Amino acid sequence: MKIFSFGAAFLAGLFCLSSAPVDSPVANRGADQSASASAELLAVHQAARRAHFDRNVDFIVAGMGTEFTTVHEGMIRVMSREDVRKQFTEYFRGAEFSAWDDLEPPIIRISPDGKMGWMIVRVRIAYTKSDAGGHTSKEDTVMAWMSAYEKRDGKWLLVANATTSKP
Repeated sequence: MKIFSFGAAFLAGLFCLSSAPVDSPVANRGADQSASASAELLAVHQAARRAHFDRNVDFIVAGMGTEFTTVHEGMIRVMSREDVRKQFTEYFRGAEFSAWDDLEPPIIRISPDGKMGWMIVRVRIAYTKSDAGGHTSKEDTVMAWMSAYEKRDGKWLLVANATTSKP
């Protein structure tokens, strides 16, 4: 029994060609804007890496919307900027990062109107953490996450994140 005929293949190919983007100034302008926005989000990601090494809580908080929704370990949590500040202050306390490195290039997409974007990353994170008593612990893990951003007043703000880590 023949499931896929030449005629079906021809029609599928014709459909693909008919829905291909037209090379026009408007299409090119949209592609340029999307590439520019993608570069902006990649720069945000790279700056977040630096913020971890510098333990810069202020930078992390400044790059977030007024509310931040996180999905992690089967839970959904809506956090204020102050909640995020407290969480990162504790996370960074006594931490010395030795790695926060992309294991593959981030995947970035921008909405057609340029007001929303998302990024998927896979990162190796390694750090040593010292507590108040001088005890140290080491973490070395691989994490992947999808972050959603909104562009407000010309600035990309992180509004949501879903994270998973390698067991």
